[in-house]
Formats: sequence, structure tokens, C-alpha cells
Amino acid sequence: MIENLEAILLGAGLSKRMGTQKLLLPFANGTVIGTVLENLRGAGFAQVNAVLSREVAASLAPYPAWLRVEINEAPERGQSSSLAIGLEMTNPESDFCIMLADLPLARAEDTAALASRFCALSPLKSVLTPCRDGVFGHPMFYRALWRRRFAQASGDMGGRAILKKYEAEIERVEAGGGHFKDMDTPEDYQARLKGL
Repeated sequence: MIENLEAILLGAGLSKRMGTQKLLLPFANGTVIGTVLENLRGAGFAQVNAVLSREVAASLAPYPAWLRVEINEAPERGQSSSLAIGLEMTNPESDFCIMLADLPLARAEDTAALASRFCALSPLKSVLTPCRDGVFGHPMFYRALWRRRFAQASGDMGGRAILKKYEAEIERVEAGGGHFKDMDTPEDYQARLKGL
């Protein structure tokens, strides 16, 4: 298990472009959300803190001991509202990663490798992110001090604008495509089913 590193899983979105709750769509041997949770657990996280819609949360009950769930009752406020809830769920002294719930192709072994890189990070760096062609993927890993910084986040941009202020502290790691392939539309979903 990964010590002193908690996962925050953001999955309270309204799935408007998908036309149905995307996290409950069939995937692999279960659902999208089930696959993402299995991948996080398989990567070695002892604690996963999930911020979900009421519908998705109900589908997972009863929760295993390693999964804590909170409901975002007002997801229309944007992803930053889920981030704030997720940060409240974690130990203030713990480093953490942020994962999006619609990335079922981010494999457990790849996430575990990123976590290992993060745990060995230089003291001059406070963030580790998978990166491809200049684009950041997920999960992204943060030192505990980022709780205070993320308190400024608002809307759907979440912490993106805040990250730009601390560019020098970001360690970029080339990673597999699964860390970048989220699902917003039916076409995305069909492509992910094929592993694309």
C-alpha cells in the first residue's frame, strides 16, 4: 500500500454531453466507475475519497472500508466544488492525488508507477503529472501544501489556473494514453470500449 498518500476521485458531473450517467455505463467486467475504483485500489491506495452524484454513490453501496464517499449536492457549481469536498475528506497532513472518474483506461500499474515517482520527488517539486504533447493527464499528485493553494479554485477550471502560478514546481512524466482519454460523448465511450 502507498503510505501517506490519499486519492481524491472526482465524479459528481452531470454527464450532459453523454446524455446519460456515464459513470454507470458498462465497462470491462462492471461499470466505468467500478473500473476506475478497481484501478486506484490496484495501484496501492489505502484510502480513496470519492465525490460523487447521489445516483452514482447509491450504485456502489455498501462501500468497502477503503472507500469514503461524499455527495456533491450542487455539481452545477463546477468541478472546483467537488475538489473542495474531496480535500475536506483527506488528512490535512497527507499528500494526495486527484483522479477523474471517467478515465477507465488509466491502468493500475501505470498509476502505481506515477505514485512511486511522486514519492521520490525532489524537494523543489510539489506536483507530478502525467504529460503528453504538453497536455496534463490524471491522476495528478500533490504535496499537502496544495490544499491551501486550491482553496482559491472556482468553477470548472478547478486548479488549472493556480497550477500556472507554480510552473517551476511541476514535474512532468511521459505516460500512457489511458491517463488522457476521458469520456464526455457517446463517441468517446465507444472508443474507450475499444481501448482507444
